[in-house]
Amino acid sequence: MSRQRDRTNRRTVLKAFGATAIGLGAVSSAASATAGEGDRSARLELVGHTTLGARDGANTHGAVSEAHDLAAVGSFIAVDPELRIIDISDPANPEMTATIETGPGGDIRNSDIHPSEPWVFTANEGSVDEDGEGAGWSIVDASDKHDPELVSHNTIEGATSGVHNVQAFKDEYLITAGHGLGIVVFDITDPTEPERLSVYPAGEDGAHAAHVQGDYAYIASRDTGLEILDLSDPENPELAAAFLYEEHQDETEMHLGHAHHAVPHPSRDIVLLGEEIGTGEPGYKHIIEYDLEDGETELLSSFQFPQHATQTSETVFWWTGHFSDWGVGDQEDVLFSGDYKAGVQVFDCSDPEDPVRIDQYMPTEGVGEVRREDPERLGLVDNVPFTWGAESSLAGDSGRVYVSDATTGFYVFEFEGY
Repeated sequence: MSRQRDRTNRRTVLKAFGATAIGLGAVSSAASATAGEGDRSARLELVGHTTLGARDGANTHGAVSEAHDLAAVGSFIAVDPELRIIDISDPANPEMTATIETGPGGDIRNSDIHPSEPWVFTANEGSVDEDGEGAGWSIVDASDKHDPELVSHNTIEGATSGVHNVQAFKDEYLITAGHGLGIVVFDITDPTEPERLSVYPAGEDGAHAAHVQGDYAYIASRDTGLEILDLSDPENPELAAAFLYEEHQDETEMHLGHAHHAVPHPSRDIVLLGEEIGTGEPGYKHIIEYDLEDGETELLSSFQFPQHATQTSETVFWWTGHFSDWGVGDQEDVLFSGDYKAGVQVFDCSDPEDPVRIDQYMPTEGVGEVRREDPERLGLVDNVPFTWGAESSLAGDSGRVYVSDATTGFYVFEFEGY
């Protein structure tokens, strides 16, 4: 590990600390995170917003490619789930230019854009038959933002459900998760006929989400935890490191579980493992250090905001965490997090053992338009905000942050003063 510590002594101390921390309302198995005490000069500044026409159903994950002035947002709880194509060439006025249905499946909860081509990949959730036919994943050519074309819809043999998460990497490959098989890797050199290359059975209950950076995939599996796979040979994924909840549960008083997504830092050997919990106490965000040489991992901090709090409504997914992303350039240590009812939260993680919340934005713009267009829609996600996720480092080098809110649409921010 890059941090030289006596782990046995450290963990003994942490067990004792954990029992005290609960009483303080700041629970952590490695360090107590400080929420809301950071540099308040740092601010998310709203640049542009669109309600996406107050479309039927709720908005989901927003994928962004600044190189192609392109963003895409999926949908769920809709009569006809669709992909929404957005032109971001003018950040102050993002414009939804088209919608397209992407094949069988009830929801499009996740999407991604090819590293170099204007291709959008969608995760189509829903039912499949015993042969895996039905929901799956799709490729959309968005080179013409006003007239996108469905290139292919692809199913996964042996899958027990549709796909929850997709990401293209290294131009030629795509990884899928959330279908009951762990992760499945495809060759997408020919987007009309993707070729299945490999399967890795990540997670005892199946991988929930996968994020690829360089040669490695960072896998979040609900009650398993974090697995890091070596994908240097996409046909033969190998386990490089893991932080397994069951092996670390006795080191802390907090419950470890519900791993939702894992996002590696752009340049440091740390990864953000976010939890998503439907009701009750919100999930934690964990910062885990890893060493790909020896496979060792260490929990550096665990934090949530509000600290050690429970929701005040029976509505599911009240303020638990959802999709997060690290910043770019001189903001690499800043974590931007879409946290449902808590809106967009910003954390300074320059000291990964003591993350500090430095800003929060509640994206409620356009709620009047949504209410006029679809009075019933606000009830779908318990009013506003209901922030699905934040994108930064995958987008480009502008320093902008892109946010999708299930109810109020798509936002463009700049982060100032850090």
